[in-house]
Amino acid sequence: DSLGLLYSAFTYYTGFKVNSGEYKVMGLAPYGEPKYVDVIYNELVNLREDGSFELNQQYFNYLTGLTMTNGAFDKLFEGRPRVPESKLTQREMDLARSIQVVCEEIMLRMARTVHRETGMKNLCLAGGVALNCVANGRLLREGAFDHLWIQPAAGDAGGALGVAQLIWHRYNRAPRTVTSGGGDGMKGAYLGP
Repeated sequence: DSLGLLYSAFTYYTGFKVNSGEYKVMGLAPYGEPKYVDVIYNELVNLREDGSFELNQQYFNYLTGLTMTNGAFDKLFEGRPRVPESKLTQREMDLARSIQVVCEEIMLRMARTVHRETGMKNLCLAGGVALNCVANGRLLREGAFDHLWIQPAAGDAGGALGVAQLIWHRYNRAPRTVTSGGGDGMKGAYLGP
């Protein structure tokens, strides 16, 4: 199960383009009320204390269809997905706020579990959900980590970079060093001339 796919389902349902409009959902959230949070927890997401979760796939279409959600999702939220570029309503604002609240809670629980299990002071994130700056701010304020670092290529490409780096270190038996002092250990986010 994927927090990114859950968030993308709401991106689709609120009328934005999946894999590029998630920031719009995050930006729309402050204008809404979290009125669908209980529905999300009761019907879509089985969230555990450690942050692990399961999605109820009967509401989603992304595994087998051409859309992210299906008719059961429409019934659950009392309407069809917003037509892209049509007028935003309070419903979309409330949906955005609700999924943002759920996303933040899942991320917080996961981060606290990782901290409890590792005792580490620093947290590094990659993947599309790591681009949710509102959730990241909450992780810094309420989470257990002293520092948070987001890979600049935080989308799917960031996952590939992380795996490549891990394999390089293991193959070469090279030490993994941590740069401290607030400098730019990457020496810039761009590769090439």
